[in-house]
Amino acid sequence: MCGIIVCNKGDRALSSAESLLRHRGTDSHARAEKDGMIFSHFLHPVVGSNVEQPFVGKGILIANCEIYNWEQLAEKYGLTGRNDAEVLFNVLEHCDNKEQTLLNIISELDGDFACAYYRDGQLAMFRDPLGVNPLFFSLNPLFIASERKANPRILRELHPRTALFYDTKTKRAKTHYTNPLQPHKSESTYEETRDLLFKAVDKRTAEARSGILFSGGIDSVFLALRLAEKGTKLTLYTAYSGKSSEDIKYARDFARKFGFGHVEIEITEEMLSSELHNICSAIDSCDSVKVGVAIPLYFAAKRASGDNVKVLYSGLGADDIFAGYARFRIRAPAGSNNIAAITSNIHNEQLSSLRSIYERDLYRDNCITMHNGIELRVPFLDVALLQSSLSLPEPLLTNKAILRRILKEHYNLDEKFWNRPKKAAQYGAKSMELLRKLAAKNKTNINALLSQHYSKNIPLAALYTGGKDSAYALYLMKMRNYDVRCLITIKSTNKDSYMYHTPQIDAVDGHARRMELPLISQKTSGEKEKELVDLEAAIKEAISKHGIEGVITGALYSDYQRMRIERICDKLGVRVFSPLWHIDQEMHMRRLIKDGFKFIFTSVAAEGLDKTWLNREISEKDMDALVKLNKKYGLNIAGEGGEFESLVTDCPLFTDGVAK
Repeated sequence: MCGIIVCNKGDRALSSAESLLRHRGTDSHARAEKDGMIFSHFLHPVVGSNVEQPFVGKGILIANCEIYNWEQLAEKYGLTGRNDAEVLFNVLEHCDNKEQTLLNIISELDGDFACAYYRDGQLAMFRDPLGVNPLFFSLNPLFIASERKANPRILRELHPRTALFYDTKTKRAKTHYTNPLQPHKSESTYEETRDLLFKAVDKRTAEARSGILFSGGIDSVFLALRLAEKGTKLTLYTAYSGKSSEDIKYARDFARKFGFGHVEIEITEEMLSSELHNICSAIDSCDSVKVGVAIPLYFAAKRASGDNVKVLYSGLGADDIFAGYARFRIRAPAGSNNIAAITSNIHNEQLSSLRSIYERDLYRDNCITMHNGIELRVPFLDVALLQSSLSLPEPLLTNKAILRRILKEHYNLDEKFWNRPKKAAQYGAKSMELLRKLAAKNKTNINALLSQHYSKNIPLAALYTGGKDSAYALYLMKMRNYDVRCLITIKSTNKDSYMYHTPQIDAVDGHARRMELPLISQKTSGEKEKELVDLEAAIKEAISKHGIEGVITGALYSDYQRMRIERICDKLGVRVFSPLWHIDQEMHMRRLIKDGFKFIFTSVAAEGLDKTWLNREISEKDMDALVKLNKKYGLNIAGEGGEFESLVTDCPLFTDGVAK
């Protein structure tokens, strides 16, 4: 991993950006100039001699890359090179500079990369399709960097599946979107996926001193066994808080049984207090979930850096490709045994998770490890492997069944190790509990505590209907310190629209005024599928007018709506946040009331709900009644089956409302 910066000559921000990104490559630093642009590169080689960048010829390349098929590319094109970056440069120089030619070359790259290539007035920016290596850009003024912190006022993230071509003379930009996150045409087998997993680890094996971010979970256990099987000398690093941490118990037992070197880092309140600002600054975020996960990673990487470790392996991505999260365990509707429908739902969840992993997880982990001078490798996020996983039948997808089977059959592990339940990092390491204690000590809550260390998270737009779910999703993202800049409302003339909420939709105008947020209101005829064009137009307007980088949805269980929103946003290069997805519905409804949301039912359409439910503020007593109706009639407590429509009448988001 390396650090890259590109900007116009004379840009005063260059020296500041170089100072902020110096940690991404301490072995050497070099600059090159071409046509009034400065290309600045910080080198972090893992093995071999230092091959300095930028590369200069007919064009100029600056790259942060690990391209695992570089030798095959050199052979194919009849070229030479001392390492992967130099081979890529030589291939680009060898071919014509047409956009399609460059896109074809990019599609051939197997690995993790973030690059900028300039030639004959055209500047191309591209990165690996999952976004393992970060890349940020601005076109006016021109600025490219490996991390947002290099110039946070103007930089936005380049979407991983988008290549951007910028004509420096005409100032015109063109983007090309490709989507390799596709299943195979035929169903994958256990043997095929197992072998691809082995290959994914093997080609990422480094000769340099290596370690594993080790939680004792099945993902890191597999990595330890496979890397050791290939002869890699490893140290396991486990950071945790308190004796009750499950991670340290499993990690300790595994390391002892199999004779691995194991370093334990117990995180105290004092340690966290002294490093919390560095953690938030490193990951460019004060999102409580991201920080909670970052804490054990930070302390493990810091210790590994002190041990001169060059490469750390992570099990990140295993839950996404092998359906490890609880939300993947989706059943068919009651009374149905439709296995195809179950499998389709799980594959949808996989796609949703993989689309967002670059913003949700990868940038955080890359920044943390590079902050400590270490390259992060994530074997589970191999494109060929994930394509195979997207084609697995349901029995091999449930709860990482395929990975558990490999550990049981190939490695003959005790059930204790191959059947450990999933535990999120912030809970297995007890870092979220430690964060709560620190917040309480400072007489505040976690979100307020973190906002002291980083101002605002990325700018978002909220898809807003005026109903309880879209309002509460917006509220939750604001509480997590996201910069909500506008509302987007789609007003459909078709009252039976598949996509859009229609009852009381005109109330949104008043809500926007009370929130003091600009409103983008888009009309649509509501014709199925064609109505998505209008949503895309509204999101484009939000990007253009308000610089948003993500969209909030109030989706609870509607896969139909969420997947279509995600496909549009992925194409436009913005992230989707669905904080209510698969939340416990009774808990959701009660939290709404507890957090000061006043709402009414504007229509009812279910047995047990009569006209007395209309237009009255829903209370805790009403919630008790809904729970009883759920038990008696199967009524959906949150109205997800169309049992009722809601309208928020007051809430903490309104400047003249509950939270003045």
